[in-house]
Amino acid sequence: MPPSIRSGFIGLIFIVAVSLGCGFVAQPAKVPEKLPDAAPEQPIPNAVLPFGNPSNAGTADNDNWLVTHSSHVLSYNDSRGTANWVAWRTTQADLGDRVERPRFEADESLPKGFRRIQYYDYSGSGYDRGHMVPAADRFGDERRMEETFLMTNIVPQTGDLNQFPWNKLEMYARGIARSGNDTYTIAGVYGEKGRLRGKVTIPTNCWKVIVVLPRGSSTINGRTRIIAADMPNIDGIENVRWESYKTTVREIEQKTGLDLFSQLPKEIQETLENRKDANTMRSP
Repeated sequence: MPPSIRSGFIGLIFIVAVSLGCGFVAQPAKVPEKLPDAAPEQPIPNAVLPFGNPSNAGTADNDNWLVTHSSHVLSYNDSRGTANWVAWRTTQADLGDRVERPRFEADESLPKGFRRIQYYDYSGSGYDRGHMVPAADRFGDERRMEETFLMTNIVPQTGDLNQFPWNKLEMYARGIARSGNDTYTIAGVYGEKGRLRGKVTIPTNCWKVIVVLPRGSSTINGRTRIIAADMPNIDGIENVRWESYKTTVREIEQKTGLDLFSQLPKEIQETLENRKDANTMRSP
């Protein structure tokens, strides 16, 4: 090939290579016009647990599994088939007129492999499906009220407990909320006296701790009113007033192994947990 043609051919190859290279380098990375929305945040347990997580419930232990709903937060015990404890806040706005009761439903938010208790697991047992968070504490919001009928919020209670002293304490607490205060409540169970269908533990006791605060406040101090009650899950107590079952937070902690006010300073814990409610105003 003559030198002139050879030079021209080499030059043409050089120009094409440079052009292709420049074109490759010049292509900008494609950037989406709008980044995808972040996943919605889950409800924060501290909204109803401002004084601490009583059992450090989380997602490492199937018998202390943290379940968060818009209405309440709970520690679920897969071995027992019930909650260890349930926590919620009640304000005047949460209350309302009685609404139609929905059906009891299994809690589908539990992870795969967990025991999902059904409403019929209680059928024919002689025990009521006893609410931890009362439905009437959520009449102001139908969707949140429906969450109280999830079976993770239910425990086996005798009719005499559920319909009489337990119910009377629930009514008393709502009266506090109607009067302009907020209540922060933790309720739970302990003990075992049998099982329903071999699945659901029947507790020996049901307990409740109610913190009474001014509306909109979550600030607690040594003078804050605390109502603690520990009730036996037995028959024959339909005429017993709920006040007869008043106790201290410390006594409930000793029986359950929980630390109900873990985020409070030790000196405030000592004051509140060892004081039995002395309010003598009786409920209806």
